[in-house]
Amino acid sequence: MEAVSSGPHPASGFLSSFKRRLSSTLKFQWGVYSKPSPANTLEVFNLFCFCLIIGAAIGGLLHVWMVYNLNYQPFPSMVVSSTWGCIIVLLLLLLHPVRCVLSISVPSLGTKQGRKILISTALVIVVTSCIPNMTRNLSRSVDMIKCSSHSTAERILASTSQVSSALHDMKDFVETIPDIVNSNRFLKIEQNVNVEEMKRGIRNASARLKAEFKAMQDTLEVTGHVTQKVIASSFIVLLLGSSVSYLVRYLTDLKHDNVCQTGRLQELLRARGVEELPEAYRKRLVRTRGWRMTQIELRQCLWGGTILGFYCLVCALVLGLDHLIYYVLQTSLSWTQDIPEVNTIISLRLKITIVIIGLVREPVGEMNKDYRYGILLLPPDCVRPLSPPDPSVLSTTAALFLTALVMILGEVFSRRIRRKICSSFYRDREEERALYLRDKILLKLEDEGNISSIGKLDGGTDHTPQEQDSTAGQRGLKKNKILLQAKDD
Repeated sequence: MEAVSSGPHPASGFLSSFKRRLSSTLKFQWGVYSKPSPANTLEVFNLFCFCLIIGAAIGGLLHVWMVYNLNYQPFPSMVVSSTWGCIIVLLLLLLHPVRCVLSISVPSLGTKQGRKILISTALVIVVTSCIPNMTRNLSRSVDMIKCSSHSTAERILASTSQVSSALHDMKDFVETIPDIVNSNRFLKIEQNVNVEEMKRGIRNASARLKAEFKAMQDTLEVTGHVTQKVIASSFIVLLLGSSVSYLVRYLTDLKHDNVCQTGRLQELLRARGVEELPEAYRKRLVRTRGWRMTQIELRQCLWGGTILGFYCLVCALVLGLDHLIYYVLQTSLSWTQDIPEVNTIISLRLKITIVIIGLVREPVGEMNKDYRYGILLLPPDCVRPLSPPDPSVLSTTAALFLTALVMILGEVFSRRIRRKICSSFYRDREEERALYLRDKILLKLEDEGNISSIGKLDGGTDHTPQEQDSTAGQRGLKKNKILLQAKDD
């Protein structure tokens, strides 16, 4: 029997080779993108292509956002998005800090600024959808009430004409009796009610009330659209502003976000003979590779969850009010439609007799007639269909708040990614931050009396160029360690 070879499968070898090539390509591309200036023509071309792709993506997203969310016309939106896309390509290609700011803006979407954008979007959707819908339903209800009142008033006025007709019929009947020569001597009919004037007054009052509700609804819709545009633009500016602020503090303040236990820091500490961190720094420093959270990060997550719950409660109240108003009005409309018509009958009974010689009564005429009219509380032509709440608003709002909740849990890792991006763009500054944090740890060990751990602080260990430049800074830190500890606390 022949032995079967147990070599690697060709597919797995191809996959591993593809992964290595992809990883090396991405590392090279990121190195070109994060480098202050390209070194050769190939890097310039790669940087231009990368910036062109980013600019085209941002321009396309801006166009879609302006057309479908802000309700701008397609052509002006295309002109604006194309212009901004070209400007972004030039800025990314020429300015190294702009590339860093735009890069850290992506993980910043997972931090508090990103949550603000999602929460503001949810609030704008709820306000611009629910409040106009509530106003629309209330306006239609008022229209139905006005129509019902107008119809009832007309029916009541029509009843006066029925009474007038009954009186005229009675007068005509009396005049048909030959023994009565002139009925006007004892039967005089006057109608002082101007029915047309009353109808005209009711129509004018209804038109004025309808115009006021229409103006209020239009104002709310315009205000909602303007507020949506202003809030969306403001939070985009705030997102870029927070990224710029983070980068400025990263470059100017050694203590800002310098709480990570990086591999470079561990190398520097091992070079000084420190194998174990002090107790205070073991709780404070965060490993860049891991899932552990510090107590400060946990408290920040709890506080962010509390704020998110408050905004979620506000949106839930507005959504619930919209559903409640629709349910109450729809129930009232169904109940009103079930009310039967009120029928009224005016019965006229008239009998005329004459007395002959004071003894004999002889009937000369008799009249029996009924006059009917009805009053319907809500005629069919007055019914207006109510606008139900949009179910997509509820699902969209729930999705946005669920995404914000996930972002609270991932905010810690978004911050770590943001710091890593800055360290890849400014490697020399990251080295200075690591040296600063190492010196603080060494001074902490010295205060705790662990002299053996820092016995090599000034002894014969090889120094990197950055360490040689920071020798004077180390001695200054040793002389002013009380001030350094105060800043740390």
